[in-house]
Amino acid sequence: MIGGKLIQYQYDLKWYTFRISFTYEDWKKTKKINVEFLNKILGSIGRTEEEILAEIHRLPLDEYAADFIRRVQEAGGEFYILSAGTTYYINRLLAHRGIEGVTVISMNGVYKDGGIEVTPDKTSPYFSEIFGINKAKVIVELKKEFETVFFAGDSEPDLGAAKEANVAFAKKDLKELLTNEQEEFVPFKNFREIEKYLMDRGWLV
Repeated sequence: MIGGKLIQYQYDLKWYTFRISFTYEDWKKTKKINVEFLNKILGSIGRTEEEILAEIHRLPLDEYAADFIRRVQEAGGEFYILSAGTTYYINRLLAHRGIEGVTVISMNGVYKDGGIEVTPDKTSPYFSEIFGINKAKVIVELKKEFETVFFAGDSEPDLGAAKEANVAFAKKDLKELLTNEQEEFVPFKNFREIEKYLMDRGWLV
């Protein structure tokens, strides 16, 4: 319990493709990121599984993420990661960084022929043809269980979830999108800034 309220957190880890030159800018140009396209990119890594695992351990992550997540958990909150990537690398990265007790809602993935094959669950209530998961639907469900839901994101796939959350933290493209739709949000650059916001308002002590 934090300030008498249960808290839920979501933070979307960007997915990286190990020196493959795909970026979110490509998505904005093509609007064609779907599971088929993800498999085309992730399936063309051309590495052994051992090499891919080594690269996963080097993926960039907010340096304060582990400490922040622990603080939230110690205060009675729960932390979720919503990602249109795959649990294949997210779970391994979390384990490598010693981050426990986090619920990951993403797509399954397996090593296959030198890359990663993404396998979405089309029977999931959160399934999306475009991104694999519909983050907004996840937030709607979490709000039925938790009194207050916080969401942090940075790009267009996060827009629906940010609008559904009780409090949205936004950076990069998501800031502009929310501004254009006249939606309230809290700008942030890193987890330390989110922590300060929560401490200033009594959510964390």
